Amino acid sequence: MSTPRGASAPGKLMISGEYVVLDGAVAVVAAADARAQVWWPGAAETSGIQARGTATGALPPEVAATRVIAEAQLGVTASTSDDPLRLDVSALRRGDRKLGLGSSAAAAAATAGAVFARAGRSLEDADTRRALLEIALEGHRSVAPEGSGADVAASVLGGLVRFQRDPASGAVREAASIALPPGAHLRVVWTGREARTSELVRRVRALAATAPGLYARAMGALGEAAARMAEAFVQADARALLEAVAAHHAAMAALGEAAGAPIVEDGLRRAATLAGAHGGAAKPSGAGGGDVALAFFDDAAAADAFEQACAAHGLEPVDVALGAPGVRAEPAAPRG
Repeated sequence: MSTPRGASAPGKLMISGEYVVLDGAVAVVAAADARAQVWWPGAAETSGIQARGTATGALPPEVAATRVIAEAQLGVTASTSDDPLRLDVSALRRGDRKLGLGSSAAAAAATAGAVFARAGRSLEDADTRRALLEIALEGHRSVAPEGSGADVAASVLGGLVRFQRDPASGAVREAASIALPPGAHLRVVWTGREARTSELVRRVRALAATAPGLYARAMGALGEAAARMAEAFVQADARALLEAVAAHHAAMAALGEAAGAPIVEDGLRRAATLAGAHGGAAKPSGAGGGDVALAFFDDAAAADAFEQACAAHGLEPVDVALGAPGVRAEPAAPRG
């Protein structure tokens, strides 16, 4: 068997637990079937572009950081300038727009996988998966120390993941596979607006400092809604999931109002209203402020009708499936 040329890892969509996952609440995150790819170029690859789908065409720092960590763990010594990597995250964007699919986490996961695959490690081995998760988390934190790590867990493990971390140390407490309740149908829609996550997080943190009581109440309601969503997955209860989604959306809106942050902006509000009109419920995926909304239904026809109605409301369905496989070795460089 030939040595793999690299590895790929899926993007993610946050299903529940936004903001409160940082405080130790349970979150649910899903791997999306849009993948980041990392590979070593062959002799025939003469393009000077190091990274496709990035603003500059250069490798982002999380790739370099993760590679160094992975190679150190394996005892590999290599010069990153003499032995360069290539990255393609264009599948996690739509043209020049990002979709909020976690390209940075996926790039870190794929980089760790590429290093281990090149060293002959099976990426399907459970111990290797655990090592890749720790390495990718460390590499990603070098550029995004404020992150929860839920996105990295989805990119490494794949599927749908119930995730929890220790709020003091940041260590992962749980990263377990779960499934969408039978009879539940999920649609993803693009709001037409890119979110500025860092600004939203800054305003929420400012609320914690200036009005701790108000912050505690808002986060308490959000944590309760996140717990209800996670429990609906455990109980495989599609109707309870829809009710919890509506509560989660309302709690995110209330947090944004308290913090003076547009967490639920016009596009996300339209998505929730339209989903409700079709018997479902919708909420932001991620920090809010734009990007994508997740709409849940317990009837397939209603989900389809919602999707068909989106265009008239300035919403664009995103053709992305959830529950994609996690990091995997790739036998060849991507085409294109």
